[in-house]
Amino acid sequence: MGDPGGGRGTEAERVAELVGELFDTLAAKVRVAGPESVRVLTEEELQRHQLSWFRAGWEEHARASGQERPVGPDRPTARLLPFPERLREHPPDDEG
Repeated sequence: MGDPGGGRGTEAERVAELVGELFDTLAAKVRVAGPESVRVLTEEELQRHQLSWFRAGWEEHARASGQERPVGPDRPTARLLPFPERLREHPPDDEG
C-alpha cells in the first residue's frame, strides 16, 4: 500500500487547484459584471430569502391541495408538533 499519508499531498493539491480555479472564475465574472454590479449577501438576507421561498412553496402546496391556510408574521400561526422524545417526557393535554 505504501506511505499511509502519501495520498494526502495529492488530495490537498487537487483541492487547492480546484479552489484556485473557482476564484479565477469568480474574478472573471466580477470583471465582466463590474465591481459595482456585485453585491455580497449577509447571512440575514440569505435566511430571509430562504424563508420567503419556503413559505411560498408551502402556500402553493396548500393551494394545490385545496387546504389554503395563510402563513406569515401577519397571519395566524400554525401549532407546532412536538418531537416524539418530547411526547414521552411531556404527554399532551387532552383538553381539546
